[in-house]
Amino acid sequence: MVRDKAYRQAEQRIKKAQQEEAIKLDLSNMKLTEIPEAIASLTGLQELNLSYNQLTQLPEAIASLTQLQQLNLSDNQLTTLPEVIASLSQLQQLYLSGNQLAEVLEVIASLTQLQRLHLSHNQLTQLPEAIASLTQLQELNLSYNQLTELSEAIAFLTQLQNLDLSRNQLTELPEAIAFLTQLQELNLSYNQLTEVPEAITSLTQLQELNLSYNQLTEVPETFTKLTQLQKLNFHSNQLKKLPEQLESLTQLQNLYLGNNQFAEFPLIVKKFTKLQELAIFGNNLVIIPEWIGELKVLNLLSLGNNKFTDLPSSLSELQNLNVLILDNSHIGKLPAPIRTLKNLKQIQVKESDLQSLPDWLIELTQLRNLFLAKNCLTDLPASLGQLSHLETLILDDNPLNPDLAAAYEQSTQAVLQYLQAKAEDQVTLYEAKLILVGEGEVGKSCLLGALREDEWVDGRPTTHGIEIKPVVVTDPGSVVEITLNGWDFGGQRVYRPTHQLFFSAPAVYLVIWKPREGPQQGFVKEWIALIKNREPEAKVLVVATHGGPRQRQPDIDRQEILDQFGKDTVIDFFHIDSKPNQDTTHCTGLAELKEAIARVAASLPEMGRSVPAKWQRVRETLQTSDKAYLPYNDVIAICAKEGIDEEQAELFLRISHILGHFIHYHYDPTLRDIVILKPDWLAKAISFVLDDETTRKRNGLVEFKHLSQLWSHPPFEGEEGYPSKLHSIFLRLMERFDLSYKVVFDPSETSNTSLIAQLVPDTRPEPLSNWREQPEAGDRQQIQICRIVDSRGQFAVAEGLFYQLIVRLHKYSLGRTNYENSIHWQRGLMLDNDYNGRALLEYVGTDVKITVRAAYPERFLSYLTEEIKWLVENFWEGLRCNVMVPCIETCGMNMPGNGLFEVQKLIESKKKNRHEFPCPISGCGEWQNIDKLLNNAPTAQRPSQEIGIEQFRDIVKDELNVIRQDLVMYDRLDQARFQVLSQEQRTILSQVDQQFAELMQMLTDEAKDGPRLFSFKPIDPKFFDRPKWISAKFQLTLWCEHARQPLPALNPNDQKKGVYELDLPHKWFTKAVPYLRILTGTLSLVLPVAASTTKFILDDTTYKSIEEQLDLGQKSIESTLKGSDMALAGKSKSDASFLEGDAIRAQGSILRELHALLKEKDPSFGGLVRVQNKRREFLWVHPQFVDEY
Repeated sequence: MVRDKAYRQAEQRIKKAQQEEAIKLDLSNMKLTEIPEAIASLTGLQELNLSYNQLTQLPEAIASLTQLQQLNLSDNQLTTLPEVIASLSQLQQLYLSGNQLAEVLEVIASLTQLQRLHLSHNQLTQLPEAIASLTQLQELNLSYNQLTELSEAIAFLTQLQNLDLSRNQLTELPEAIAFLTQLQELNLSYNQLTEVPEAITSLTQLQELNLSYNQLTEVPETFTKLTQLQKLNFHSNQLKKLPEQLESLTQLQNLYLGNNQFAEFPLIVKKFTKLQELAIFGNNLVIIPEWIGELKVLNLLSLGNNKFTDLPSSLSELQNLNVLILDNSHIGKLPAPIRTLKNLKQIQVKESDLQSLPDWLIELTQLRNLFLAKNCLTDLPASLGQLSHLETLILDDNPLNPDLAAAYEQSTQAVLQYLQAKAEDQVTLYEAKLILVGEGEVGKSCLLGALREDEWVDGRPTTHGIEIKPVVVTDPGSVVEITLNGWDFGGQRVYRPTHQLFFSAPAVYLVIWKPREGPQQGFVKEWIALIKNREPEAKVLVVATHGGPRQRQPDIDRQEILDQFGKDTVIDFFHIDSKPNQDTTHCTGLAELKEAIARVAASLPEMGRSVPAKWQRVRETLQTSDKAYLPYNDVIAICAKEGIDEEQAELFLRISHILGHFIHYHYDPTLRDIVILKPDWLAKAISFVLDDETTRKRNGLVEFKHLSQLWSHPPFEGEEGYPSKLHSIFLRLMERFDLSYKVVFDPSETSNTSLIAQLVPDTRPEPLSNWREQPEAGDRQQIQICRIVDSRGQFAVAEGLFYQLIVRLHKYSLGRTNYENSIHWQRGLMLDNDYNGRALLEYVGTDVKITVRAAYPERFLSYLTEEIKWLVENFWEGLRCNVMVPCIETCGMNMPGNGLFEVQKLIESKKKNRHEFPCPISGCGEWQNIDKLLNNAPTAQRPSQEIGIEQFRDIVKDELNVIRQDLVMYDRLDQARFQVLSQEQRTILSQVDQQFAELMQMLTDEAKDGPRLFSFKPIDPKFFDRPKWISAKFQLTLWCEHARQPLPALNPNDQKKGVYELDLPHKWFTKAVPYLRILTGTLSLVLPVAASTTKFILDDTTYKSIEEQLDLGQKSIESTLKGSDMALAGKSKSDASFLEGDAIRAQGSILRELHALLKEKDPSFGGLVRVQNKRREFLWVHPQFVDEY
C-alpha cells in the first residue's frame, strides 16, 4: 500500500538522521498517516517538518524531542491540538496552518518559549484563555478562520510584533489589544468592522496597518498617535473623508484609499510628504488638486475609475513618479502634464476613451510598459517607434487599423519596427476589397466587368475558384478616388468553405442573385449569413442582375432581410443589367450601384489609413507584377531597393500575409522560399481539385501524381496549367489552409496520398466500429456540447467546420498509422489520444456533441472543447460557441441527457450561492444540482482549484518515475507503450498533460516576446545560508515548449546554449514566487514523462541533473520565502487557488522583466525559434521541431 511505502521511507530518513546526529528532519509531502515510533530516538532534533501529510494525530514518541525548537504541522488533517506537544517546552516556532482545528486546547499554555505561531486556514471560532501564557510570542497568524471575537487574554502577548487577523468575521476588537505596545504589523483586512477600534490608537510602534475590505465609514481623530506608521491600507471601505489630525503621520510612505466614497481629494494627504505610493482609484473624485505636485517623492500614483476629466499642471512636479495608473477615466486623451514626467516607466490607461496618442510620448525615454487596452485607438503616432526602452505595449480591444493590428499580433517589437518604417515616410491608402458572391451563373463576372467598364462578353465562361480585378470608384462626398480589388468568387457550393479564407476587412460585399430563379434559389439570406458569420462588421449590398428589357423584376422581401441582419449590415438593394443597353450603351442601374459602392467604401473605418511609404511601394510592385509568385530572395531584393533591410522585410511579409495581400509561411520548409503574389491563382488551383470527379468518387483520397496531372492539364477549357515545380507547394498550401493532409497506409513507406476533407463521405459509417455501447472497463465517459449561435443568440451553422476539424485533428485520427482505420464523415469523426482516451465528435442539429471515454476524460474533453470554441469564434468572428453540459439526474420527461445547460450560466448561478438550476426543456420542470452538472465540465473545474500543484506533484512523484521507467523499457522492446499502462497511470499522465496545458494557456500573451519555460538554481552553494539576500546569481536554463525539455538535453554538442548566469534582485524574485512555484512544479511533473512520450529518451545522468536543478529551484523559492515572509511560506493547500490567481495577475511583468534581462545576454534565446500553432498562439521550440508547425 502507498501508506506502508511512505512509512518505510520515513523510517529510513529517521534512521539516517540518527546516524548523522542531525538537528533537522524533513518528513513533509510523504502522504504519511502516522509517524514511526522510531522518531523518539532523535533526542537532539531541533527542527521537524511534517507538513503536507495526512496526519490526524501525533505519537507519544514526539514527547522525547525535548530539544525541538521548530515544528511544522501545516496542511495535515488535525482536528484537535495533540496533547503530546505539551512536552516540547523548548518550542519556539509552531506551524499549524491548513488543518481542521475548531479549537485550540489549553495544552498550548505549556509552550511558554513560543515566539511564532501560525494557525491560519483552520476553523477556529475563538481563542482559549491559555494563550495568555505565550508571553514570548512575537508573531501570531490567525488569518482565514471564523473568529467573531478576540479573547481579552491577548493582552498578555506584550512581545507581539506581527498579528494577522485577516479574513475572519470580526466586528470589533477588545480593549485589550491596546496592551500590544510592541506591535509593528497588524492585518485586519476582510473582516466586518464598521468602525476603527479605538484601542488601535495605543499601538504607537505600529508601522503597517491593513484595514482594507471592511465597512468603515470614518477614521478616528485619535489616529494621530500612530506616528511610526509607514503603510496604511483603507482599500474597499466606505470612507468619505480623512480627519485633519492625521497630519502627525509624517512617516507615511504608502497610502491606499481605493474603492471608497471620497468625493473630494482628502486635503490631509498634502501633509504626507514622504509618500511613495498613493492609490485613490475607484472613488467619486471630480478634481485632482494642484497640491498633488507637492508629494515630491511619489513613485506610484493610481487615480483610475474616478470622475475627473483632466490632471492638474502641477503633476509635472512629480519627477520621481515611475508608475501612473488612470484606468477607467474620462480623460479622452493623455493629459499634457504627463509629458514632463521623464522618469515614468509605466503608464496604464485602460478603458478611458482614448482616441489617439500624442507625439510627445517619445519624450518619456524611460517608458517600459504602456497599457492601453479597451480604448478607441485606430492608429499610433509613428514617433512612438523611437521609444527604445519600451518592452510591453498592450493594445487589446482597440479598433486598430488592419496593418497595425497585424503588427501587434506579432509582438511589441514588431509594432515598434512598423512605426519606425512609418516615421521615415508614409502614404494614405484609399483601397479595399470588393467581394462578389452568389450562386453559380447569376452574373457575378459580368457585373465585375461592367463595374470595370470592360467590353461586354457573350457566353462568359464559369469562374473556377476566384478571379481578382481592380475597380476604381469615386466617393461622391469627398471626390476621393478609391481603388477596389474586385474578388469574383465561383458560386459552386463546394467552393464556399474555401472562399471564406479570403473574406477579410476592409471590404464591400455584393450578394448577387437572379430574379428569374428567385431569392430562395439564389440563397440570398444564406450568403449574407455566411459573410456576417465570418465578418460581423461587413457591409453588404444585395444586387439583382439581368435587369434588362423584358426581364423579370426582383421579388424579394427586403424587410425580412433587414430585420434578420440589420440595416448596419445590409445597406441597400439594387436591380441592374450588366449588359449595356443597345440604344444608350449604358447599363441599367449600374451608375446608382457604383455610387453606393463608393459611399460604403468611403465609410469603412480602415479607409484613409496611413502606412509606411516604402512598404506600400513594394506592395504595389509585387501586386502589379505579371508573375503569380516570386522566390523569397527576389522579394527581399525588391525590398532592399526601397531601403528595407531583411529583418523589416520579414515583418512586412508577415503583416502582408495576415492581411491577405500575399501568402508566405516563413517557418515551413516547403513554403519558406516562395511568396504567392496572387491568391486567386492559388484558389483556382484548389478549385480544380474540388471539381475533380475522380477525387470525389474516392471520397477525397487523391494521389500526388493525379494532383500533378490536374494542375499540369486543367480539365476546363481556356485554363492554363501550372509548372510542375509548384505542385508540391500547392499541396503544402492546401494543408496549411486545413483543406487536406497526407494519409498513411503503411508507416514503413513514404505516403503520396492526401485526403481532401471536403470530399469525405456524407453518411455516418454503420455500425460505428471501435465505439461500444458502454465505455471500456476502467474508463469514464463525459459529454459536452458546443452550441453555435450568431450575434442574436440564434442557432447558426459554421460552414465547413467539420472539414477543418478533420484536418486540424488528424494527428489523433484512428487511422494515423493506417488510413483504413480512420472514422470520419461530413458531420462527424472519431479520435484517439493514447492515454488521454477516445472521442466521438458529431453534429446534432447545429450543435457539436463531444463524447470522451478515458481513465481521466477531462483532459481530452477540455482540449477538444477549447479547440472547437477557438475555431468557431476566431474563424467565424460573428459566431459564438456556448459550452453546454447535458442533464445527468432524473429527468421529468424520462429522457435524461436531453436537457442542455450552458456552463457559463451555471458558474454565474453558483457565484450567487444558488445550488440548483432548472431544466431548460419545456415541460420537464426538474431542477438539477449545479455542482454535479459542472463535474461534467472540465473547462470550468480546474484541478489547481482543488489542490496545489506542489501537493499534486508530491502525491504522484513516485508513480511518475515508475511510469517513466516502464515507458522507456517498452520503447526499447518496441512494444505498444500506453496500452499497458494501468488506469491510475493513465489518469496521472492525463492530469500532468492538463497541468502543462493550463500553464501554457495562462502565459499565452507573453509568448509573443519571449519563451515561457525555464528552470533555475542558485549558483552559490551558500545561498541557502543567506535567507535575507538582496541580489544573487542564478543559473537559468531555457526549455523547448514542444519537447518540454531543457535546451542542453536537446543540444548534446553544445550544452551551454540556452544556459545563462543572471543577477536576480530579491525584489523581483519574491514578486515572481507564485509564478515560479507553478512553473517549477509543472516542469517537475512533465520531466519524467516528456521524453518518453515524445520518444526522445534522456539518459539517467542527464535526467538526474535536470531533476536536481528543478529541486534546487524549488528549495530556493522556499528558502527565500522563509527569510522574507513566513506567512506566505506557510500557505496551505486551501490557498492554492490564491497562489495561482496571483501568478496569473503577476505573470506579465515578471516575464517581461526576465525577457529584457535575457535579451541583453542573448537576443536569440539560445536558438529557440518562435512558431505559431493552429490557434495562432506563439511557442518557442528547438529548431528540430519547427517542421511540426
